[in-house]
Amino acid sequence: MSESLLSQATNITLVGMSVVFVFLILLVFIMKIMSYCVVQMEKYFPQVQASQQAAQDNTLIAVAVAAAKRFAAR
Repeated sequence: MSESLLSQATNITLVGMSVVFVFLILLVFIMKIMSYCVVQMEKYFPQVQASQQAAQDNTLIAVAVAAAKRFAAR
């Protein structure tokens, strides 16, 4: 009886480990495919550089401060 329990436990362990291994391999391939897709989409939707974004933000802040000072002076 213990022999069958031991073989069942071994089978369940091997099946479980195989399922996890296959899932991880699939996950790696899916991540590689998604990475490829993002690189391809970057050609059509380029991202704004951080320095350009900061310069735009600083300009907007300066405009807002100037408008607030002008409005407060009235």
